[in-house]
Amino acid sequence: MKNMNMNKWTMGLAAAGVVTLSSVAQAQDAAAGATALAASTTLSGYVSTGYHFGNGQEPGGENYFRAADGQNAFSLDVVDLKLSSAQGDGAMDTGYTVELWMGPAAGDIGTADTGVTDGSVELMQANIDLRISGIDLKVGQFGTVVGNEVYNYNENAFYTHSWGFAVEPTHHTGILASHTVSDGLVVGLGLANSTSAAINANSTGSSKTMLASVSYTLPSGTGALAGTELYYGLVSGNATAVSGDNDDYHYASVTLPELVANLGIQLVWDHVEYGSRVADSNVVGLYLDYALNADTTLNVRYEMGNLNTAAAGTAQSLGTGNADDLQSFTIGVNHKIWDNVISRIEYRNDTVETAGSVDDAQSAVALNIIYTF
Repeated sequence: MKNMNMNKWTMGLAAAGVVTLSSVAQAQDAAAGATALAASTTLSGYVSTGYHFGNGQEPGGENYFRAADGQNAFSLDVVDLKLSSAQGDGAMDTGYTVELWMGPAAGDIGTADTGVTDGSVELMQANIDLRISGIDLKVGQFGTVVGNEVYNYNENAFYTHSWGFAVEPTHHTGILASHTVSDGLVVGLGLANSTSAAINANSTGSSKTMLASVSYTLPSGTGALAGTELYYGLVSGNATAVSGDNDDYHYASVTLPELVANLGIQLVWDHVEYGSRVADSNVVGLYLDYALNADTTLNVRYEMGNLNTAAAGTAQSLGTGNADDLQSFTIGVNHKIWDNVISRIEYRNDTVETAGSVDDAQSAVALNIIYTF
């Protein structure tokens, strides 16, 4: 019989027939289970605010994320709340993540269910982590396998998002498997409904989206390049019902070790082959970060390439999705003033040039303060 710790009042109620000992035991077990669950679950998140001054173009086509929002004004970007239970190291350990975005930026991430307009509260991700035979599985809605930047403001070096991010898929609904083959080598393979960020969005028929990735870190025997991280990701599928007319999203990155003290260097490349369009999109980016001291970091991002996300023949413009000879330069300073707070300022300039003359340009100065908990 189970060992039940009951007070005299509970024993008296049981003797009077008001409650049964089995029901009390079940209640105690439920309470213990709830306590264990609460102990394994963590609540984290952040609040992002900013001030955006500049002439960012209206995103009528494809611009960088929220380029025209909150111009010349203070803004509350988003409140991020994440409930999660970390997956352990055991052979069959499990975990989960549920992350919500609340605020103006939530309406721009496109994760609302198909046919539903995005609102001020949206799911950023909701998935289950499983492990079996050395393979880690992520099931549900999760972030994509391509790209250097993500939606979450506190996970990027800059407040404003890159052009590479603008041409990439961001979320999928499906299953993603990853396996550590050896020290430094990790491979991933997944299957999703579509390339659309909308939860449960699906291409008609049996069409599905394939996800693949490989990450390799050069070992110590490779000299000065030891520790270099090489990554390649692929998403092949479509966001519509066009069977056999897939879009292929290729992403590659090289992250160098600290060749110069306090200097980080990363080179990234996004290449998109549109199944139903004439031209591809290509964006090459260089990221530099230099720690001036323990509290201050200087960040630089330079991008160049061609965007062709709009229909063929659309005029060249930063706001239409067609932009050849695109160049973008961002410089920012991240300075720690308070604990748990990211505080940064940055300047950004984007241009589209044809035959050496500037056809379109936009620039911005942005301030960003994020409290992380």
